[in-house]
Amino acid sequence: MKFLLHLATTGLALSAAVSAQVINIDFDESSTTSIYQGLAAAPDPAGGSAQWNRVTGSGTTTITASNLTDSDGDSTGIGIELGINGSYLELAGQQEMGGIPRTYEDLMSDYVFLSSPTNTQVVSKSGRIFGLDPSKLYDVYLYAQGDDFNVDFSPGQNALFTINGLSKQTSWDGVEGGNGLLVEGIEYVRYSVAASALGEIAFTYANVVSGPGGNVVTDLDGINSRFAGINGIQIVDVALVPEPSVVLLGGVGLLGLLRRRR
Repeated sequence: MKFLLHLATTGLALSAAVSAQVINIDFDESSTTSIYQGLAAAPDPAGGSAQWNRVTGSGTTTITASNLTDSDGDSTGIGIELGINGSYLELAGQQEMGGIPRTYEDLMSDYVFLSSPTNTQVVSKSGRIFGLDPSKLYDVYLYAQGDDFNVDFSPGQNALFTINGLSKQTSWDGVEGGNGLLVEGIEYVRYSVAASALGEIAFTYANVVSGPGGNVVTDLDGINSRFAGINGIQIVDVALVPEPSVVLLGGVGLLGLLRRRR
């Protein structure tokens, strides 16, 4: 019985620890738009109750949000700083506003963005995640998908991210209104990166332009855009939040210990 009690206590402590370092950010047009709650692409022991930080901004500015809460709602010393040209809330039928199911509508339907004078000119802006543990490994998920890729709106609206010299771009699922899914390389990109000695992860984002003077050989969504939007960011402490398969193996191991104890 003492062993079972110890095992249960250990399990509860582990659960609390792993959920303590998932930071979720939902970029919203304003404080009145719906904020996302629950799971997105990143593993999060908080599950469907995972909380997200609302971050808003308008016009050409640098937005800063400090002391973000983790997915359990507990305050941390982690923050975000990001250069933008504005924010936007999509209309019905645009990305993730028409897909079935519309699970991620509150996350993907609004965003902050940068804009270029034309769709042949590249503009980039900088972002910085701060307050992290120095040199610790984090998984960073960056969600970037704008309007519905109809030429009547803003063609393209994917984004090109760069961290430590490695560039990755989001794309389009080929369905106006979205297909209701979150897929790496389409709605988001993921980086595994160590924080600097100052506890920071710096990144840039840009509109995606192919051809002469562009920043890519091929625009994965098929058309250049003046704009690049960021819908949200997830920051995961890899040491505290193992992949689901690792958690499953750990559970199997605990069951094995229990059986041997009996």
